[in-house]
Amino acid sequence: MISRYLCFAATMGFSLVSNANQAPLILTGKLSSSNVQSVTAPRTDRWQIQVQWMIEEGSLVSPGDVITVFDSGSVDTQLEQNEDNLATQQLSLKTETMTLDQAVRDAEAALNVADLEVEKARIEASIQTNDISEYDKGQYKLTLERALVEQFKAQQTLQQKQAERASSLEKAQIEIVKLEETVEYQRYLLTRLQVKAQISGVVSHMYHPWDNEKITAGTTLQAAMKVMEVQDISGFNIDAWVHEIDADRITKGQSATITLDAYPQQQFNATVTSIVSQPAKKSGWGESAYYQLQLAFDALPQLKLLPGMSVRVVFANQDRLMDSRRETASAN
Repeated sequence: MISRYLCFAATMGFSLVSNANQAPLILTGKLSSSNVQSVTAPRTDRWQIQVQWMIEEGSLVSPGDVITVFDSGSVDTQLEQNEDNLATQQLSLKTETMTLDQAVRDAEAALNVADLEVEKARIEASIQTNDISEYDKGQYKLTLERALVEQFKAQQTLQQKQAERASSLEKAQIEIVKLEETVEYQRYLLTRLQVKAQISGVVSHMYHPWDNEKITAGTTLQAAMKVMEVQDISGFNIDAWVHEIDADRITKGQSATITLDAYPQQQFNATVTSIVSQPAKKSGWGESAYYQLQLAFDALPQLKLLPGMSVRVVFANQDRLMDSRRETASAN
């Protein structure tokens, strides 16, 4: 009796496996653009930043259109202060340069005078005649020595003024360069705080990673958090998710039939182009993990398509090995 039951169960298990092998694999998916511009919260001197304004979700935008504006209050204030400080430093540098150049010219003039005095004293000291007393000759030599001392002092003064000018101008120039770099960086920040569209497409607002609420004007974010996307509507892919149990049924290059919920009477062909190697849990889909895969239309539908449209992806006549094993184990 038991052997008959086992034989019957084995036969039923084989039948269940055979039927499962013929069942199509149906996945949920959505349309995504093949060209996407992602907008993230910029990094500033603060650890958080607020979204001041966002273009309405679903809007069609063109390159150059402003789509997001972040709060720039502190950056504006700092930039204005640094620009004023830079202008003051540059004016101060011009004034200081004129003063230092004048001091060097005065030292050069003093050295020229000292050179002339030395030349004059050397000529007088070199006179060889009996008409001049030994006392006067001694005075000429003493005058020459004094002139040489003054010449040396003048040379030292000139070198000192030249060194002071070089050092002072270098320090001032370094401060100006630092201010210029700061101003340039803050101007760059302002360009990032006002984000413009780089492509033509439709706007989608992202969900806040903490509370799963749509990001809107007034939302406070941390740097690098995704704010919105602009999705090109001239080309589309299909994003779908397969349960980890069925993941072994999908391979790259595999064909599938696509049905858009917006156009349920029409079907299209697509091919798997990539499969994410690591599964992840989907919020609201339970505790199981799912692999994300992407498909490309074999021929883009000549319909009005928008990013986010839901689709059904069907893989026909694929083996469901894991389901079969469970059904076989249950039968046994």
